[in-house]
This record gives sequence, C-alpha cells and structure tokens, in this order.
Amino acid sequence: MDTFVTMSEASRRVGSSRNSIRRRVNRGEIPVFADPLDDRRRLVRVADVDRLREPRPIRPAPIGPGDAAA
Repeated sequence: MDTFVTMSEASRRVGSSRNSIRRRVNRGEIPVFADPLDDRRRLVRVADVDRLREPRPIRPAPIGPGDAAA
C-alpha cells in the first residue's frame, strides 16, 4: 500500500519550498491525490517525493552546426 504525505511534509522531506512542490505537481512531474478525509488537502506519494532526491543524469548540451568541437 502506498504511503502519502501532504505537500508541506513533502517539501520538508526534500528541503524545498511548498511552492516548488506545487510547481512540480502543476507540471505533471508528481501525481497529486485528494485527501479522502479533507477535500481541501492534496497528497503526494512518499515514493514520488523521495525520487526527487535521487541523482539525475545530466545531458550534455548538443553541439550544433558552426559550434567548435572541443
């Protein structure tokens, strides 16, 4: 069974602001769920929040026509 936290708790878990979490939700990066006991509260899965703390690969910038190769 999935574990859920509020957006405030999610922001504390990753060390960012609630607005940062909200922006990620709005961009579709984190799914959001309604709290079954309080329609005003929004919940996110702990697994989705913890995934934000994992390292991500950095893609090198593409070299376009006219760019000098290093």
